[in-house]
Order: sequence, then structure tokens, then C-alpha cells
Amino acid sequence: MRRLIVVGAGFFGGLVARRLRDVGLAPLVATRRRDADLRLDVESESSLAETLHEGDVIVDTAGPFASRTTRLARAAIERGCDVIDLSESLAWSEAILALGERAASAGVALYPACSAVAAVTGACVRASGIAAPQTVDQFLAPASAETASPATVRAFMSSVGRRILTYRDGHLIEARGFVASRAFPGGGRRGGLVESAAGVLVPQAWPSVRRVEFWVDPNAALARAGLALAARVAPIAAIVRALAPRIGGGPLARHDGVYAVAIDDRRAFQFSAARGSYGIAIEPAVIVAEELMRGRRDRGVILPDAMFDPDRLFARLRSLGITVTAP
Repeated sequence: MRRLIVVGAGFFGGLVARRLRDVGLAPLVATRRRDADLRLDVESESSLAETLHEGDVIVDTAGPFASRTTRLARAAIERGCDVIDLSESLAWSEAILALGERAASAGVALYPACSAVAAVTGACVRASGIAAPQTVDQFLAPASAETASPATVRAFMSSVGRRILTYRDGHLIEARGFVASRAFPGGGRRGGLVESAAGVLVPQAWPSVRRVEFWVDPNAALARAGLALAARVAPIAAIVRALAPRIGGGPLARHDGVYAVAIDDRRAFQFSAARGSYGIAIEPAVIVAEELMRGRRDRGVILPDAMFDPDRLFARLRSLGITVTAP
């Protein structure tokens, strides 16, 4: 029998494990702690060799991905395990793409950024009916009062005031994080530019795309404007990046959350909830894990256009109390 392993027991790891149990599966949680179902260090060759078994399905939530190696993914390929990751790191997804041929030869499937920024975005592009999209913009206003753990804040803040990569004019270019901004579809919010895994994954799925960019509103009063100002002054940006993980969402953080995707500035999808909008980020991994445990077989790196049926995703999100607005 295939084992289902959730690596990491942080905020998102715990949510994924709970949702997998909700759909009738029995995940094992793997961490470095002694009280975990499985004790695993993702950076230890010996730990990986002792823990992973052929046929395992792994949901990797152990961030921050930007500071990790791909040792877990490489060990999974060697042992015949499929891996679903929730990374939103562009560099991480580039590294996973580089493992594609090895994974395909081994009969293993890798699902990078199987969360909002790649998987949900890919579902929206498919559902739009636009066969050769030119631009894809993603917009996030997270439920900052619920999701602002030190790890998630650190990952987001890593873009503020720094040189980041964004996909524009058909290739990756450098930009300064959070200086540029764009209005959300329908107005009412603006997001600052941050780096995203979609910048390398979406163009792989749709070669016609010329621009893929990710815009984030921190969803706390005055936060976007304050970060936009800080991003323009390097010493201030550095101080903000250092302090923000300790502060978290702060007293003005909100419980509501929004994720939106605009394709060619003419088709826009929006997902929102008064509470629990983080389900938008975790349900893609839950769906793929469920399908793998029930017989699905893929090979190589699975891109955002092929992770799952959009209608299934939209229906599952609605069942979780998330409002889905589609054109």
C-alpha cells in the first residue's frame, strides 16, 4: 500500500494533514521532532534513506523553500516517490524543473508550487477558454490575521525592497520588489509586485504568455502603503524585513482573504472568504494527493495546466465556504 506523508507540521502542514483526513485518507506527518509519526530531516541523506519507501506520496510543506536544497525531491526520485510541494519560490521551482527528465525516467511525478500561485492560476487559465494567453496577473490579499506566521511573513517580506525576478516581455527580468503596484480586478485594492514561482511555471505551460506577475496586498491597514515607501529606501527595507516576522500580522491584520487571477485583462477569476481563505492555497495539494492515492499516475514535472480539472477545484473550494467568481 502507498503511504501518504506530509512533510512539515507548521501552519500549512497541519492544515494539509487535517484536510487529507477530512477526505478519508490517513497521512503520516514527518518532521524532525521525536513525537512525529515519522522522524525526518529533509536535508539528511541518511534520514531520507531510512524514511522514504518506494511508492510513497509526499506532500512537502517544509518551508522556507528558498533556503532549502532539493535533496528530498532527488531522494524521492531515487526511491520512486511522487512529490507535491507548496513552494511559492521561483528559484525552487526552477530547480524542480531541472529534475524533470530524471523524474520522468524514474516514473516519478513532481508537482511544484501546487498551491494558489501556480495550480489555482493554471486552473483559471484553463477555465478561461483562452487558448494562447498573453498575460496572467495574480493578486493576493491573504487572511493576515490567520496566516501571518514567522515563516510565511519572512517568505513574503523577502521581496520587499530587493531585486526580484518577474516574467515580462517574454523573459525573466529584474525589478525591485513592492515598488510597482497594480489594482486588483474590480478595483478596491492594490498589490505590490513580488516574486512568484508562477513566473517560471506558467510560461512553461503556455509558451504564448509574455507576462506573468504577482501582486500582493498585505491586508492590514496602511501596510501596503508603508511597505511601498520602505521598498524605495534600502536601509529601511532591510530593517522592515528583519522586524516583520517578529511582529506578524499586527493588531490591524484582517481575517478575510482574496485571491484573483486576470488573463489578458479580459477574464478575471476571484476567490474570497470572510475566514479560512487559506483553503485556496492548500486544496490543490489535497486534490492531487487524493488522486495519486486512488490510482492516478503521472511522470516528470507536472505543470499548472495539467494538475487537475478546474471544475473540480472550484467545486471543492465552494464546499469549503470560499466564494468563487468566474466569468
